[in-house]
Amino acid sequence: MAFLIISLIIMLIGLLRLKINKRSIIGGIFLASGLILSLASLFFELLNLIYLYLPSGDFATLIIAYGILPLIFLLVCGYFIFNSKTMRTKEGKSATAKLSALFGLNLLIAFPALFMLFTFSTKTIPQIIWYILLYILLIDIILCFLFAAYILYSWMSQMIPLQKKIDYIIILGSGVRSEEVPPLLKSRLDKGIEYYQKNPTAKFVVSGGQGADEPVSEAFAMRKYLHSQNIPNHQILFEDKFTTTYENMLFSKRIINEDWSDKEMPPSIIFSTNNYHVLRGSLYAQRVKLKAQGVGGTHSTLFLTYGLNS
Repeated sequence: MAFLIISLIIMLIGLLRLKINKRSIIGGIFLASGLILSLASLFFELLNLIYLYLPSGDFATLIIAYGILPLIFLLVCGYFIFNSKTMRTKEGKSATAKLSALFGLNLLIAFPALFMLFTFSTKTIPQIIWYILLYILLIDIILCFLFAAYILYSWMSQMIPLQKKIDYIIILGSGVRSEEVPPLLKSRLDKGIEYYQKNPTAKFVVSGGQGADEPVSEAFAMRKYLHSQNIPNHQILFEDKFTTTYENMLFSKRIINEDWSDKEMPPSIIFSTNNYHVLRGSLYAQRVKLKAQGVGGTHSTLFLTYGLNS
């Protein structure tokens, strides 16, 4: 029960932080971490009640108390490992397509390794090696937990759609292999189009330069896709010189400021990226003093490293 109370306090700290600053990644991680820990605490409390009230040594008790948790753990690891096949289908043989499997394998190795380490005493293996292994495994598990909390809050933050009038829709770029947009980038564009259909006077800002291994700029491929979806050219603002999320935000802000006619009233702006990337994009928007809210397109998995598309 004490662990549950601590978890709820962590959630409360996150909520208070988000009330002060809705873009706070720290607040979001605290909120999601508290939620995860609260659910885990309730799960263990349930197991404890089952263990107390079912006959000791009963087969059903053993299965529930000692079988459910490992089974859930294996199912989670299996989901991430086999989900990489879906990602390869949608994204091709890229590094990002392998990350889901790597995450699942990491969990599958790290947790059993930590339990095995505790079965060995410092007399079995040298003390310094025991402590080094313990430190490495704990850091690995903590980082996995924090990233899971980040992903969970990214998903939570996208559950409520924006209802306000929108003047500009920034589409953040990602890698292209041809003039056609890949599924990852298409999901960002489709999310932007979803909001455009509710705000037909809004303008798109397609943002993304041409990498050394790309046949055209990301912005060019996005504009071509928007044309195919019957978006008129005069409602597409084009920026194809810069390649990082920070530069995209900075120069999209300049383009919007030059295009916006009502200088007394600030425009309403959103940026469209993928759900795992929204919080990171919000931090860059904050850095360049761009008042924009992020919306996330769906992807084959909620897990994907957010740094590869920066």
